[in-house]
Amino acid sequence: MKVKFFTVKSKSERTSIYIRFRDSNRIDLKTKTGLTVNQSDWNQKRQEVKNNITATDRDFNNTKIRELRNFVLEKYNIDYNSNNSINENWLKTKVNDFFDRKDESEFFKVYFSDWIQKFIDEVNDRNSKGSKYTPVRIQRLKVVQNKFKLFEENTNQKFKFSEIDYKFYNSFLEYFRSIEKINDNTIGSYIKILKYWLKVAEIEGVSVNPYYKHNDFAAPSNKTKDVYLSEDEINLIYNHDFSHSERLDNTRDNFIIGLRTGLRISDFLTKLKEFNINEEYIEIETTKTGENVVIPLHPQIKAILEKRSGKLPHKISDPKFNKYIKEVCLEVGIDEKVEGAKIENKKDEKDFFTTDIHIYNKNRKTSGKFPKYELITSHTCRRSFASNLYGKIPNLSIMAITGHKTEAQFLKYIKITPKEHAQKLKELWK
Repeated sequence: MKVKFFTVKSKSERTSIYIRFRDSNRIDLKTKTGLTVNQSDWNQKRQEVKNNITATDRDFNNTKIRELRNFVLEKYNIDYNSNNSINENWLKTKVNDFFDRKDESEFFKVYFSDWIQKFIDEVNDRNSKGSKYTPVRIQRLKVVQNKFKLFEENTNQKFKFSEIDYKFYNSFLEYFRSIEKINDNTIGSYIKILKYWLKVAEIEGVSVNPYYKHNDFAAPSNKTKDVYLSEDEINLIYNHDFSHSERLDNTRDNFIIGLRTGLRISDFLTKLKEFNINEEYIEIETTKTGENVVIPLHPQIKAILEKRSGKLPHKISDPKFNKYIKEVCLEVGIDEKVEGAKIENKKDEKDFFTTDIHIYNKNRKTSGKFPKYELITSHTCRRSFASNLYGKIPNLSIMAITGHKTEAQFLKYIKITPKEHAQKLKELWK
């Protein structure tokens, strides 16, 4: 058995140091060590770096050469005597093992972005809590992947799993707060997905910096005063005469369906069809979670169907719906000034779900006091549904429709003020 180190002539001043391993005529392997040296500093005969003034890396290289020689010989004896496979990649693998390097095909075990890409590539074959990832969920994951890429490009760094620490966390927050100017709630959604990925990677055997489990590695959030429509306001909208505008009449009817079902816009405005509705119930498989929900048919929805000869209102795009419902609320007089937050310069309601990392950054959430109709969005439907039913029927019954997995999540979602809580108790005591 022989181990030899050598260099080959190169056009550049610096050249790679190679290793060659031979065992009689049976095995003859060679590969780069990853070490480099100035060509003039290499002693080919002695297979080491000369003791030259220019050879500043002499001690390091020569030490590694000696250690690598012994390592290769030792591993060969072990593998040979154990009848382990010694193929053409054997030497390269042992050199990588010695320097604790990963093969390019296993970079995903070292670099977080490589692992994320592997996750995205395999997402259709993966399960989350026993269920397949929905298209909407996959799209959100891709958004966060692109956000992470943008962050790496800005920092000019490719982060290893070992580098996802306190420094990384603060840099991540600072970049999206100061450079991208994204609100904390959105940044928090990114952090939650990053932590989810880190957890999955760790479960799969990747060595992950445990700091992501620390309480300080938290998803930031701002308590925003999201509005909802009371029963009186919903009835005001339902009873208003919009016969002067087919567009607003159609929008109002779609709005009432959203308000009285608690469905997401992707479900009540796109997926819901007449065959999902019978005389008593609406039965539909939700787009986001893939769960089957059964919702009692509200009298107002029955009336809308009767008005339209059993047909649902005409479908419109998400952006148009969000624009028109503000007009609906303005016309019926829902214009008192309230605390809340609204998105400025929003081109498209679906921007969050795009993989274009630049579009979403055009949208800014502004907090303050605004006329209430300006704060109304498609999401007002679900919040209104849950908030108006809270305290009237068991929370679990509401959650079965809204899809909240825990009561803690549900209670954060509803928008009941302390005064309204007190009012409910007052009514109970009557």
